[in-house]
Amino acid sequence: MTTFEPLVGVDKTDVSRLSLSKIFLILYSTAFVLCMLDLVDGLLYLGDIDDSMRASQIRAFMLPGGRWWDLTLPSINLPQPYVSPWSRLVDLPYILLASALKPLIGQEIAFSLAFNIWPPVLLAVYCFFAASVCRRFAPPSSLIGILLLVATSILMVLSIWEFAPGRIDHHNVQLVALSAVFAGLSRWDRCGGVLIGTGSVVSVAVALEGIPFVAMAFASLFICVLARDRLALLVLHAASLSMLVLTLPLAFVLIGPAGIKSTQCDAFSAPYILLLVGCATILGGLSPLVARHKGWLVPMLLSGAAFIMLFICLFPDCLSGPYWMIDPVSKNYWFDRIPQEASSLYFIQESQFNNIAFEALMAAVLILSAPPVFREFKAGRNALLAMWGFAALSLLLTVFMGRYLRFAFAFIPLLLPVAMSYSRNACFQYSRFANLGVMISTGFVLAVIVLAVAVAPRREVILDAATFMSFDACKRASFGALSTVPAGKIVAPEGLAMTLLPSLPSGFSVAAVPFHRASPGMKRVFEAFLSSDPAIRLAALAPFDYVAACRFPIKPDIGTAPLYDALSAGQDWPGLIRLPTGADNPFQLFRIDHATLQ
Repeated sequence: MTTFEPLVGVDKTDVSRLSLSKIFLILYSTAFVLCMLDLVDGLLYLGDIDDSMRASQIRAFMLPGGRWWDLTLPSINLPQPYVSPWSRLVDLPYILLASALKPLIGQEIAFSLAFNIWPPVLLAVYCFFAASVCRRFAPPSSLIGILLLVATSILMVLSIWEFAPGRIDHHNVQLVALSAVFAGLSRWDRCGGVLIGTGSVVSVAVALEGIPFVAMAFASLFICVLARDRLALLVLHAASLSMLVLTLPLAFVLIGPAGIKSTQCDAFSAPYILLLVGCATILGGLSPLVARHKGWLVPMLLSGAAFIMLFICLFPDCLSGPYWMIDPVSKNYWFDRIPQEASSLYFIQESQFNNIAFEALMAAVLILSAPPVFREFKAGRNALLAMWGFAALSLLLTVFMGRYLRFAFAFIPLLLPVAMSYSRNACFQYSRFANLGVMISTGFVLAVIVLAVAVAPRREVILDAATFMSFDACKRASFGALSTVPAGKIVAPEGLAMTLLPSLPSGFSVAAVPFHRASPGMKRVFEAFLSSDPAIRLAALAPFDYVAACRFPIKPDIGTAPLYDALSAGQDWPGLIRLPTGADNPFQLFRIDHATLQ
């Protein structure tokens, strides 16, 4: 175990520096206030459909027939059963809390309390890892040091909001796991290696979007080993061993023997278990040999290449990515319209410059922190360089895919104390070359943004029926009519389907939800509501019993969608028998008479 080392130029014996506990209290109290702001009006504004879907998965497990390794959601039929790709690791604390509270306050209130209690608790873990990183920079105990930590926490707001009460999707757990990796890099010792290995396994087990960060962390360690950094070898060995030891036991607990043998390119299964175990074996086993003699580098690289070829041969379908199952119809009407799956160019074309401003702010922190990072590197200390690369990767990924913005806000603000140290001392402690590099980098970022804004064509706003189908005009509707009719399969626009999920009586199911594995159901829903071809519409509705739609008074601006246009206007349709739902109720329910359906 190595001793803690602050930045070059910081006196580690200075007792006026803030302790880990004080840094944690400052970060957590600020973050907690930011999360509670969402509940000022008593409503959860920050929640999204991922939270609703996670709640459905947890509720399905709590049903009498729910099983731990069975991720089938009975309330969704495409018409084939929908099997969720999401990890039980995220479900576990909510299941335990709801199970403990259920005998005291009833199931529904127990769910509500569990969904609101656990995210702020998880926030404490997240802030602890953030505090351990900040301690690396030894902030002073003066008012300036305290305000700097408060500013750091505020700057992390887009990641902190993932921990607001009710935010129960996997992103907060993913942030905690990757923050453990980031904290491990900041420690740069054996304990840090354990954090890196553990965080990496948990990250991949929860969701695949963390794989680039895991690869970056291990690549940084290996490069440092090649550069004769003995501590890097210690960290890499501990990280690899932790990954090797934890992967299979965690996989058995979360997905069971059948899941371990299955090939699911969008979820933790055989391909990614093999990837973790294989990489850990090669890096952990051969890196010490490479550190002793560079002649082992070639055998190690050949072993890595052979392993990659083996992976490709065993799992060729996974080369198409996790969204291979999305058909062209669903891609056109749903996936291509999701902002978080688009690059920064999308936000420029949509004139949504707040996201671009956020990215520019993160770039500024990276640029200003670069000279101190380089000074640490020159002093033979590589930890901060590895951290900087990890944080820079989060911004690079954000530029190409908006979903990574939360990760950029998780890691880059933690470098703010480093950036501020440069800002205070640029004229005294840094060379003209470093200052010139900062100015050139800043100018380059600004020039790229200005050029993109100037030349990017404006994106036309599409207000067609497919867009309106993603809305939900039935949030205040009554769904009591469902309890008066026989159970069956319902075709509904995806916006309404998400609202129906928690209200469905036993035996009912919806045809589609806006998630990639539900693509076969979404295709049928879009064909039923949007197609002008009666044959396509009849085939799409053939496996289902009911059609549901909300009255929506706004007519689409673009194109025609016969069935959706009629039902959203409150009209009838041949072959759809209207069921009583209430004259003032926006929710409409129709039984399908397949013999007369047009």
